[in-house]
Amino acid sequence: MRSIGTETKVGIFVVLGILVLTYFTVQVGRITVREVGYRVYTYVESAAGLDRNSPVRIAGVVIGKVEAISLDGRKAKVTIHLPFNVQLPLGSKVYVKSAGLLGEKYIEIVPGTAPEFVKADNMVEEGGPSADVDRVLTQLNNIGGDIQKVTRSLGNVLGGEEGEQSIKELVTGAKQTMTNLQDITQTINKGEGTLGKLVKDDRLYNEVKGAVASLRQVSETLEKGEGTLGKLVKDEALYTETKATMTEAKEAMANLKKVSEQIESGEGTLGKLVKDEALYTETKATMTEAKEALASLKKISEQIERGEGTLGKLVKDESLYNETKATMTEAKETMANLKKVTEQIEKGEGTLGKLAKDDALYEDTKRAVKSVQKAADGISEVTPVSVLSVVLGLVIP
Repeated sequence: MRSIGTETKVGIFVVLGILVLTYFTVQVGRITVREVGYRVYTYVESAAGLDRNSPVRIAGVVIGKVEAISLDGRKAKVTIHLPFNVQLPLGSKVYVKSAGLLGEKYIEIVPGTAPEFVKADNMVEEGGPSADVDRVLTQLNNIGGDIQKVTRSLGNVLGGEEGEQSIKELVTGAKQTMTNLQDITQTINKGEGTLGKLVKDDRLYNEVKGAVASLRQVSETLEKGEGTLGKLVKDEALYTETKATMTEAKEAMANLKKVSEQIESGEGTLGKLVKDEALYTETKATMTEAKEALASLKKISEQIERGEGTLGKLVKDESLYNETKATMTEAKETMANLKKVTEQIEKGEGTLGKLAKDDALYEDTKRAVKSVQKAADGISEVTPVSVLSVVLGLVIP
């Protein structure tokens, strides 16, 4: 059997070493020989702690990696590589998180709830800024400094004999307070004092319980819209009317404000009454005259009351009243007679009635008047004897 040469053995060893090195490189570097999937990108405030090939997780499960990190404007652009079997719903958010206080950073994706998915080479928004470890440490350092200052102050206050005495007084006061609290508790348990009565008095409890029940009943009545207050709470029509009334009141107040402004500026009749001094003077003079007139009327009424003057006698003289009453009675009777006569004339009764109703008598009277007129015209032209003859001729047929 032909033995393998040394060169061949060395070549096989080198090939095996290259294969082993390649395997460990793939495992340690978390890379695949053939990358299959799609890419999305996001913008974050700070990419500190993120590196190329940093894991990308959903619910703590690694589903991808960070492919590239670059600066775009004032934000870091992070390109994420995801396999095809991982679909991100629209509305998903990206967070830069830390695996521990001093651990490596990774990308956490919180999926959205939309039915559609993020397409390749599209952006996924950042959900919030990442926690900066340096900032947290700085804040912790500041807090530690503040605590140190407080402890130093406490040491200065409580240190020495004065501090020890203060602590003793504080402990003594606390013991005294506990003793007082114990006494108060015993007093309450005995039902003594105001608080003790509140705790032990069953009647007060029943009264409070009844009051609460009444309040509950009132609230239920209000909820049902019963009673006046319930209607005020539940009646929409009343609310509408109240709203309309409030609107009208608002308009009325606006009008009153406008009127008051007009009055203040001396516009209109009322404004002139308020602002016109001449009108005030005239009104004052008129009031003076009215006052004088009222005084005169008062004087006249007093004279009438005493029976002085014509009007006073008319008011106070009983005989004049009786005469006036008798005159009124006679006038009433005369009016009755006149009414009776007019009725007779209307019926054609009596001489005056015949004169009013008899047309033939009217015509004869008319002719007689004409004859008398004619005779009167001739009298002025004849002698007295002739006049007498004419008159006799008219009288004697």
